[in-house]
Amino acid sequence: MVPIEWVVMLGWNEECGRSLKSIRGKKSRREISDMLSDAGVECSQEYIRKLENGEAASVSTKIITAIAQILDVELIEIMSDLRVEVSKKLCTPS
Repeated sequence: MVPIEWVVMLGWNEECGRSLKSIRGKKSRREISDMLSDAGVECSQEYIRKLENGEAASVSTKIITAIAQILDVELIEIMSDLRVEVSKKLCTPS
């Protein structure tokens, strides 16, 4: 297993966006953005909109794990197909 702290970006798709939107429920994007800012993570409500609409190809682990914490859910609830692929270059000794 690879610790999530080692991963900088995660792939994103429309399914993830639908999950995020559903889990967000009645909380506004602005509210989520403000809560993220209070937690020291900068993320605009426009970026949250792009995530929800599947317009983003990837998301930083810092942002999505902070969103999961704010929404009080496990990351896997937002990203049900979460898998980490490691480059062979990363695993090959120099």
